[in-house]
Amino acid sequence: MQTPSITNSDLKPWHFQVSMPQPATHLLHIRFTVDNWQAEFLDVHLPVWSPGSYLVREYAKHLQEFTAQDDRGKPLAWQKISKNHWQIQRHLESESIQISYKIFANELTVRTNHVDSTHSYFNGGATFMFVPQHEQHPLTVEIELPKPEWAIATALPAVEGKPNTFYSSNFDTLVDSPFEIGIHTRHEFTVLGKPHAFVIWGEGNHDSKRIVQDTKTLIETEAEIFGGLPYDRYLFLLHLSSGGFGGLEHKNCCTLNFNRFGFRKLDNYLRFVNLVAHEFFHTWNVKRLRPKALETFDYDRENYTPSLWFSEGTTSYYDQLVPLRAKIYDSKHFLKLLGDSITRLQTTYGRHVQSLHESSLDTWIKLYRPEANSPNTQISYYLKGELVSMLLDLLIRDKTNNQRSLDTVMQIMWQRFGKSEIGFLESELHEAIETVAGTNLDGFWQSYLYGTKELDYNFYFEPFGLEVQAFATTEQLPYLGLTLKGTNGVQSIKTVEANSPAYFAGISPGDELLAMNGIRVTAENLSDRLMDFTAGDRIELTLFQQDRLVHTQLTLQPTVGDRCVLTPLSHPSSSQMENLKAWLGG
Repeated sequence: MQTPSITNSDLKPWHFQVSMPQPATHLLHIRFTVDNWQAEFLDVHLPVWSPGSYLVREYAKHLQEFTAQDDRGKPLAWQKISKNHWQIQRHLESESIQISYKIFANELTVRTNHVDSTHSYFNGGATFMFVPQHEQHPLTVEIELPKPEWAIATALPAVEGKPNTFYSSNFDTLVDSPFEIGIHTRHEFTVLGKPHAFVIWGEGNHDSKRIVQDTKTLIETEAEIFGGLPYDRYLFLLHLSSGGFGGLEHKNCCTLNFNRFGFRKLDNYLRFVNLVAHEFFHTWNVKRLRPKALETFDYDRENYTPSLWFSEGTTSYYDQLVPLRAKIYDSKHFLKLLGDSITRLQTTYGRHVQSLHESSLDTWIKLYRPEANSPNTQISYYLKGELVSMLLDLLIRDKTNNQRSLDTVMQIMWQRFGKSEIGFLESELHEAIETVAGTNLDGFWQSYLYGTKELDYNFYFEPFGLEVQAFATTEQLPYLGLTLKGTNGVQSIKTVEANSPAYFAGISPGDELLAMNGIRVTAENLSDRLMDFTAGDRIELTLFQQDRLVHTQLTLQPTVGDRCVLTPLSHPSSSQMENLKAWLGG
C-alpha cells in the first residue's frame, strides 16, 4: 500500500519534530514550531484524554524538560498555568516560537506511548500539544529515525519532497493518527478496491495470512451493512505483547494489542477476530456516527454523553454478529458468546444499582477505575449495551417479520448523521429506533436504559425458539459470597458480593482470612472446604480486620446459578425456526 502524498504548495502548517535518539531510555523528544505568531502570549495545552477511551489520563504527568525559544535561539519566558497548560511570552521581534519537551513513554497500551530498543509507538493525544482556538490549523510531523532500518507506519499522508514528514489537516486528525515506528512486518491487501495494511510489531504464534484473509471478510461484511467504505485507505496496527488485550479505534486506522502466543487455540483466535471486528465497526459507529457531545472534542476535560451504550455496546453486539455473517464461526459459537455475555451481566450485582444511562455518564470516574466494590455498584455499558442492542434487534425483527433489523437502524443513522459527521442527540437515536420498530418504546427505555429492571431475555428469545437457562457450575458448593486471593501466604479477601452471607457478616475486601471453623483456609482449598457443608449450615470465620483478630459467624445460602446458556426450545414452531434462520443466517 503506497502512502499518498501531498505537495508543498498545500502546506502552511505548524511543525512537530519527533525523535527518540536513545530508545532504550523510553523518551520521546518533541519540538513544536509555531510560525507567524503575532500575539504577546502563546498558550499551549496537552490533552488530558484520548477519544475512544473515556478517562482523564493526565498525559502531562509524563512530560518533562519543557523549554521555549524564538527563531534566533533566544530563550523565551514561560510559566505553567495549570496541569496541562503552558504560557510562553513572545519577543516582539520574533517570527516563530519553538517549544521543546520530552515525553516518558513506557506504557504499552493502545492509548498510551511505548518506546524501547525495537520500536516507538505513540498516540497524538498523549504526545502533541495544541493551541486553543487554533485546533483547525494544519500541522506536519517530521520523524527522526534513531536507526536506518526502522520503518514508519501511520495513517497520515506523507509530504512530497520531505522525507519522513507527514501532514495533518488539523489537530483532531493528528490525535486520531497514531505512529508505529521501528522493526515490524507489513502485510498489504485490497478490499473493495481500496488499499489496506496490517502492520505487526512483536513476535508470536500468529498466522499472518489467516489474519489478513479473515480481516478481508470482516471488512466486506461490515461494509455491506453501511453501503461501502468511508475512507481511501486503512491501517491495522497490531502489537504482540506478553499478555495485553485491547483496541482503540481511529478514523482511518486502529491499534490492537493481543497476547503474542494467544493465536493457536481456536477460542483465543476467535476472540482476536471479535476484537478486529469491534474496532473496525467503529470506522462508522463512533468515529463518524457519534453523539452530539462528541461532535467536537474538548481535550481539556471530560466529554459527557449518555449514548455510549450505543457507540460501544451496539458495536460489541456487532463484533459477535459480524464474524457469524462472515462465516468465520458458526451459530453455535455465536450463541455461546451471547450466553457468556448474559452470564457476566447476571453475575454482576451492580446491575441492580447502576442504570445503563448512568454507566455511560459515569465512565469518566468508574469504568476504567475499578475497585473492590465496583461489581456491587456498577455495570459496563459495553456489556449491558451489547445485550440491550441484541434485544432491540430481536424486537425489531419480531415486529416487522424480519423485514427490518438493527441493521436498518444503523443504516438510517449513518445516512442522517454519519455521512455528514453531524452529532446525534439521544432523542434522535431513540426516534430512529422506534421508527424502524414501528412502535413506541418508552417502556423499554425506562426499564432497560434509565432503570435497572432485569432484562427479560426469554420474552425476546421466545419468537426465535430459544431460551436462557441458568446453571450452577459448582452445584455441590453452598454460597458464601466472597473471592479470596493468596499472595505470599497471605489470604486476602478480594471481593464481597452485596447481600451475600459474607456481606451481612461484615466481611470486607482487604480483610485477611485465617480460618474456617478454627482450621486454616487458603484460596487454593476454599472450594474443597466448602464441599463439607450444605446450605443452612452455620460456620465461623476467623480474620484479621485492620490487624485486629475477629471471629464472625454466618449462615451459608443455597447455590446460585452462575452460568447462563442459550438453548433451543424443545418443540419450536415453524415460525420460530424461520425467525431463528433469518437472524442467524442458517
